[in-house]
Amino acid sequence: MLRLATYADVDDIVRIYNQALKPGIFATSQVAPDTSDERIAWLREHQDAYPAFVYEIENDKVIGWCSLSRSSVRPEYSGVAETSHYVDEGHQGKGIGNLMLAHLIETATKLGFRLLVSRVLERNLRSAKGAASLGFQRAVLLHEALRIRGEWHNDVWIWKKL
Repeated sequence: MLRLATYADVDDIVRIYNQALKPGIFATSQVAPDTSDERIAWLREHQDAYPAFVYEIENDKVIGWCSLSRSSVRPEYSGVAETSHYVDEGHQGKGIGNLMLAHLIETATKLGFRLLVSRVLERNLRSAKGAASLGFQRAVLLHEALRIRGEWHNDVWIWKKL
């Protein structure tokens, strides 16, 4: 079940996000683990037009989260939102990521956004394939744009018109 994220979910959001930083996982370009304080500040920004959601299973266990974020501080981009979604490592490969991304598409449409964008490390084939199945298209490849743990990585920007 998807529901709006609350401050009570912050530790689960941090736990799931920090799994994406493990060596060999190519789900984020961030290299330093998140803290609860950082995610509390992040959650304050994810209200109203830019909501964050968690995916819960039985016993209120949070196994994923997703969000819409401001894509730019420039007012010309007010109709564009950036998507993020992360699934607990023990529950990946079951379609939860695509379910959350579909929910973000539906939410963004209802909120009046025109476009969605997202960044995917080129090595994250599962995420790129899932986004493509929901209509996201590759827009830009930034060759060797990111240095993570001493290795260069390609950053891919994808987009979907709503």
